[in-house]
Amino acid sequence: MRHGLPIYGKVLAWLALNVLMLAVLVLGFLQMQFRLSLDWMLAGPAGERIEAFSAQLQKKLAGLPEESWPVALQDFDREYQATFALFSSDGHQVMGAPLKVPQELQSRLEDRRSPGEKPPPPRAKRPDNAPPRPRFLQRAGDPARYWAITHVDLVKGPERLPLTLVIVSDSITGSGLFLDLWPWLGLGTAALALSALLWMPFVSGLTRAIGRLNKAAGSIAGGRFDERVPETRNDELGGLSASVNAMARQLGEYVKEQRRITADVAHELCSPIARMQMALGIVEQRGTPEQTNYLRKLDAELQHMARLVEEVLAFSKAETLPRQATPETFSLAVLVQEVVAREGAGQDIEVHVSESLQLTTIREALDRALGNVLRNAVRYAGQAGPIAIEAEALAGKVCIRVSDQGPGVPPAVSSARAAHRRQRTGTGYREALRGSMRRLGHGHAAGAARAACEADTA
Repeated sequence: MRHGLPIYGKVLAWLALNVLMLAVLVLGFLQMQFRLSLDWMLAGPAGERIEAFSAQLQKKLAGLPEESWPVALQDFDREYQATFALFSSDGHQVMGAPLKVPQELQSRLEDRRSPGEKPPPPRAKRPDNAPPRPRFLQRAGDPARYWAITHVDLVKGPERLPLTLVIVSDSITGSGLFLDLWPWLGLGTAALALSALLWMPFVSGLTRAIGRLNKAAGSIAGGRFDERVPETRNDELGGLSASVNAMARQLGEYVKEQRRITADVAHELCSPIARMQMALGIVEQRGTPEQTNYLRKLDAELQHMARLVEEVLAFSKAETLPRQATPETFSLAVLVQEVVAREGAGQDIEVHVSESLQLTTIREALDRALGNVLRNAVRYAGQAGPIAIEAEALAGKVCIRVSDQGPGVPPAVSSARAAHRRQRTGTGYREALRGSMRRLGHGHAAGAARAACEADTA
């Protein structure tokens, strides 16, 4: 049986895909309607991180001479895997690794703050009520990169030129400065977990209903037509449960009727066969010696017909054995000796069954199955050589083998018989009887009943 992703996993996967698709559609709609840019990212924690980093950079550079600032910027480059540079208020780069600024960013590099917003004198503390520094984030350039621009409280040279900090990164995360993915991952995980909890009752109800239907279908396929599925749902699965119950009920009635007809036909055949045997006995008493050989052949055929009728009756009874008979523990060697004495008297039969081998099953069913196999071996190969009966325990089961020295079935006949059986789909009474014997196996006897029936089929 193939096992793939369970229904619950498929529902969660489709739910996650649906949420992702809705998020993309919402962002696309907002982008078209409000012309959103990446600046909105700096309005939250990302802006606070850049502000804190700017303060850290300012503090470090303020304690160093200006000629040491490029080395300090290189240290930040290696630490954050990004490029840090300082630009003058007119948009020209003054420090850091050389950058080719895209045309659309030139205007944002110009410091347009009013005199009151300009950097305080060196070493002076920024007032607490000072307005926030302008910050920008944009994707630009070829190849495209992410540019963060913020005005800092640093000046250069005796002219005290205000400086602007530019941070350039190849990824939108900016090594954690622009975007921290962990909160987003946590939000997605929480959303999926909440969705899983909300969907769990619904999906669990579906899987339980499907599991009950699957179990009931397996039981019906095994011949247990009294299996029923609860019809408590009011949806399509409830309708399917009702259909499965109706199918099981109709199959049970059909098999029961077929079994009854089979038993009635077999029972009706018993009387004419008995009358023919009685008449044959009278003819034998009055017949001439020349007729004796023909009368014996006729008697053998009548006995064979009587045994066939007995097997048909056994088949009709075998269908009810699992409900009426009780499994018992017995010695397999004793059972085999009884079958040999009944079916193979006077024949050369070799028995190789351990006295310690015990089975727990329906004794009468196994007796009938093994007797059927041995009877065929005696009839068709009894004169070809000894018949061997062997039994051995294999992987917790018992395998019984009945072998003879007969020529076997010619390949052409075997192929024709196989094709005929496929066309008949096992409707003959012998196929039905073998199927019944197989279903009667319990525990360690399952292999024995199956081996006995299959030996007769070969």
